[in-house]
Parts: sequence; structure tokens; C-alpha cells
Amino acid sequence: MFRYPSCNLSTYDRREFPGGTVYNGDCLDVIKTLPESSVDCIVTDPPYFLGMTHNGQKGNFRDLSICRPFYRDLFNEFRRVCRPEACIYFFCDWRGYAFYYPLFDEILKAHNMLVWNKLSGPGNHYAFIHELILFHAGKGANIGGTNIISDIRAFTSGAKVHPTQKPVALIQKFIEDATAPGAVILDTFGGSGSTAVAAVRSGRRFILMEQDEGYYHTTCKRLEDEYR
Repeated sequence: MFRYPSCNLSTYDRREFPGGTVYNGDCLDVIKTLPESSVDCIVTDPPYFLGMTHNGQKGNFRDLSICRPFYRDLFNEFRRVCRPEACIYFFCDWRGYAFYYPLFDEILKAHNMLVWNKLSGPGNHYAFIHELILFHAGKGANIGGTNIISDIRAFTSGAKVHPTQKPVALIQKFIEDATAPGAVILDTFGGSGSTAVAAVRSGRRFILMEQDEGYYHTTCKRLEDEYR
């Protein structure tokens, strides 16, 4: 059973729900308050790299170097809070994969790359219909099936409450593939709360972290609706 550590969490706004907790704060600060070996699975979708630049303009691969210390610290925290059996699903795209993979593999060990075929997407140089997921398999994990997910369609623009929102069905598939009911699911880039909703529907517990106050409140509202 997950228990909160004795350290002071009063600096972060947080909301308790029957199935878990949503934090409004910087994930690198909040995750350091979690106990070691307290998480059964991580499913998270970080900001893709085009905004991570020195001048706020369209980025290139070299601009990602400013994020390396952050992700090195974060992946080390992933390793600390995960139980040995925990699986990790880390979303990225073709532009950031080459940056994330060496760090992810060095610290956590990458066992596969999953490909989500969204079945639709924009693009002028062929349609952009795939997203990638770096996958770490926990000790004893034996997940069948293919690494191509092609039966879950992306949102239409009118159905989103977050620009990079993932379907609950996709997150729920990963959670149910990797964990048993009652497991603790962590999402450090919570966005609009799809991971928490998927955890509730799967009978799992959740810890969600989101820095943006607006999306934090959106997540809380979605969870209120889900529990109703």
C-alpha cells in the first residue's frame, strides 16, 4: 500500500481522490518526495522538443542539450521510485527519439520501442500518423502481442482538452498490459489527466503531476466526472 513520506508537501497544491493524488507542481521536485520502490508502472508523455529552445523558436536537435540534465535527473528518479517489476512507457516522436534513447537506455534500460499508429495526422511530407513509446520491461514482465498499436485512433481536434492529449483507451491498454488491479501508476507529465482516468477505469491507483495550473484543474474536473 502506498504511503506518503514524512517530508513536507505543503509547498505543492494537491488534490486527493479515492484512487490517488494529483499534484500541481514541477515533477522533478514532486517525484523526489515519493518513497523508493513505491510505483508499479510509469506511463508519461513529456512535452515534445520543439519548444525546448534557447530562443522560443522552432528547435533543432542541438537545442535539446539544454534538457539533458533535467531528463538525467528524472530518469534516475524513475529508477529510484519504481519497484523491480515496474514497466515504463515514455512517449516521444521521431524528432526527439535520438535524444531520449541514450539517456533512457543508460539509466533505465530500453527493451523495445512501441509504435502507435494514430490512423490520422497532419503533414506536408507524408502524413504524421505515428508516435513512439520507449519501453522498459520490469523484472519478470512477459507482455505478448506486437509493438505496433494500430487499433486505437487519435482524437479529432474538437474532442481534445489538451493539444497532445492521448486517448484513455491507449493508456488503459498499457496499464492493463503491465500491472494487476491495485497497482500504483505514475505520470510525471499529467497534462489533462488521461492516465489518472485510465487508472480509475482499470482499478489501479494513480499519482499524477502537472505543472500547469489550468491543466491541473482540468484533470481534477475530469476525475470528478469519472467518479460520478
